[in-house]
Amino acid sequence: MRRISIPLFALCPLVASQGAACRELSPGDACAKLIRAAIKYHLSVHDLTGRYYCDQNGGNYQFYIIALRYRTRPEELVGSNLLGWYAVMKGDGSVWSYDINESKTAPLVPGPPFKK
Repeated sequence: MRRISIPLFALCPLVASQGAACRELSPGDACAKLIRAAIKYHLSVHDLTGRYYCDQNGGNYQFYIIALRYRTRPEELVGSNLLGWYAVMKGDGSVWSYDINESKTAPLVPGPPFKK
């Protein structure tokens, strides 16, 4: 038997007909969720609260694919302000780590993505 995956937002008409609220996350809401997760899960070695921003990279029917970045200060000598790639589910707003090379999601774990 084949298993069919149906995105949550595809079920909105059915859920809404039963009186429940149902809406797909906007790109702005997805960015806000990712920034809250970055603070909660300490996705940076340093406290960058107030400096995070999102670089939207499209996505698919299920996820927004987002590069998490931060605003640098003049005294910081950095080669890149990229903290990592993440996927935010459009239906429920859950945040996932995203491997941009393999196009795969993985559960979000506390700690900077490149720190071992």
